[in-house]
Amino acid sequence: MPARIEPRAIGATACALWLLGAGIAHAEPPRWPDADDIERALNAHPFPGPGRLGAQPVPAPPNVTPPATPAPADIEALARAGARLTSPAATESAASRLRIFITLEMPRASLQLLTDQAARSGAVLVLRGLKANSMRETLATVSSLIGERQVAWVIDPEAFARYRIERAPTFVLRLDDHDDAGPSCGTDCRTTPAFVSVSGDVSLDHALNTLARQRPEAAPLLTPLLKRLKGF
Repeated sequence: MPARIEPRAIGATACALWLLGAGIAHAEPPRWPDADDIERALNAHPFPGPGRLGAQPVPAPPNVTPPATPAPADIEALARAGARLTSPAATESAASRLRIFITLEMPRASLQLLTDQAARSGAVLVLRGLKANSMRETLATVSSLIGERQVAWVIDPEAFARYRIERAPTFVLRLDDHDDAGPSCGTDCRTTPAFVSVSGDVSLDHALNTLARQRPEAAPLLTPLLKRLKGF
């Protein structure tokens, strides 16, 4: 038998549906604020003036402690104090026994010739100190001499004392296989390294030929250097 629906339930349902339909029919579209609304809102809640903005506390920056880094070395101070400073090429050519002691006050033509011959022979150019007491000026002058060539050079004031250099240029050839850095001895070096030397404003090949005539015992070391200079 089908279930019996009470007339009271039917009436209540119909009333609810009528109210829902009436609410939907009379719903108004959303209203956006106009210029008057915006002005009233600004009057009620004005923007803060400069006085209020300046009174606001400024948040402190975060406390970030950077990692400790060593201070950069003062190259000019080291050179003035007599430290031995080498170029990268000087490290690569450390086995070379031939040193050309020069000053940057020498004639430009002589410096250019010796720089070219040092590049071909593997000799190391040795400076006593900085030009005009300035590392920047020294680097600029040396760079202009060397250009693109691979030339070893070093600032080594102790070597001037160790090899008793009194004139520039002076050409020094070590006769032993030990590095000539030696212990630090300031400008009063008392070590006596085994070497031969010749001074004068001459070319490297002339200096080597002079050493070969004066010191025949050095010929085994001088001959390969002379061949390198000639491109053999």
